Parts: sequence; structure tokens; C-alpha cells
Amino acid sequence: MKTLIKKQSDIPFYEQIKSYFIEEIESGKLIHGDKLPSEREIAEVFNISRMTARHALSVLEKEGFVERIDRSGTFVKNKRINVENNVSFTNLLLSKGYTPTTQILEQGIIKAKESLAKALEIDINENIFFIKKLRYADGMPISIQLTQIPYKYCKGIEKTIQKEHSVHSLLEEQFGIELVKTKQILRLTFSNEGESKLLKIPTESPCILTEETSLDILGRSIEFSRITTRSDLVQFYSETPLKKTNSDR
Repeated sequence: MKTLIKKQSDIPFYEQIKSYFIEEIESGKLIHGDKLPSEREIAEVFNISRMTARHALSVLEKEGFVERIDRSGTFVKNKRINVENNVSFTNLLLSKGYTPTTQILEQGIIKAKESLAKALEIDINENIFFIKKLRYADGMPISIQLTQIPYKYCKGIEKTIQKEHSVHSLLEEQFGIELVKTKQILRLTFSNEGESKLLKIPTESPCILTEETSLDILGRSIEFSRITTRSDLVQFYSETPLKKTNSDR
């Protein structure tokens, strides 16, 4: 372990310590389940106060790199799931060796408010079918998904949809609607009390909010989804070619 931090740096001491441990974790020197030094040990080695050491560990925990267990210590929690665009939740987890499960929290018909009507390019107060799901990987809750579809495109869907059903597959098989394009926005959010309880995380934990609008072959906005995902368990991965290969020409 390094014994010095840059005292003359503009970067706060706790931030330097946090960065040090993140580097150790991401380089593989510290792996999932390894125990970090105590607050007292960090304070002595880095020549800082225990309050600063405590703050550094607290930030690491909040960002999902470690887990603090009462009377046991602080342990590395570097077991994130890489989520790729345009891969179904079930297939993604199965491919990575996880067991995916889903719980339907609620579903029904509501009236479209202005913001939702705008996203789906429909009139205000049109009927909307919604379904809210809690997604699990190996029994651990990882995301809350709210899916909303104009009811005129999926009349009767509430009578047949089950927790194991893919909404996209059901739209194609039962209603002849093939979704061919998704517009996606990702941003940071913090979990509210209800979300935190469902995801089993502290209130105001950092999460990834994904907003998706899916279009069919006719260019109609068929589905609008909001997905709140735990940032301590999931990270988004994408790969984009910078040059065309021979197969692209």
C-alpha cells in the first residue's frame, strides 16, 4: 500500500484515497471479497485523520465498490454485470451464468399525461397499458422497469401477459407489431424511498435511469420504458467501430 498522498494537490485527501482503492480494484490487485484495511490502518498509513478515512470508505460504498459489514469490516464488491444494448434481460443474464427472475409489481390501464403523450406521440388522456416489473439476478434485485404502451396497439394484453413474458415478443406474436428501433437516454439518478426498498439499497443511492422509446416498422412510437438500475451491480457496455471493415462495405 502506498504510504503517502499528495499533500499539495488540489484533490481532497479522501478523493485521493478513494481513487487509490478503485485503481487497486480495477487492476485486479483487490478482488471481490477481499477485506480493506480498517479506518485506523488507513489513517496511519496515509497520515490522515480517521474522519477522512471514514469518508473515503463511505464514498466507495456509496459508489458500489465496497460493502461495509458491521463488526466485520469493509469488503470489495466488484462483481458488476455488463449490460449491452439491444440484448434482452433474460438472455443477457443467462449468457453470463445468472438465473434471471421477474416479479410483476403492478399493471393496468391509465390515462396518458402530457409528458407521456409527447413521448409516445399520442393525444393526452389516451388509454395506456402499463406494467411495472422488478428484475432479479440470482435472487438479487437489480432493476425496476416501467413499460407503457398505447392501449389501442395492444387491446386485451392485460389478460394474457405473464411475468415470464417478454413484452416485445408478445407484441409481435399476439398483435403483429415488430419493434425495429429504440431511442435511449441514460442519466444518473438517486433512488427514492420506494425504489430503495424494492432494490434493497440505502435511500438516495446512485442508480442508472434509462428512458427508452421503441418504434415499429411504420415509425410509430409503440412503447416507452423507464428502467431504474442499481449502479453498484450493473454497468453499461457498448462497442462502436470507428472505421468500416470489409464486411461493412
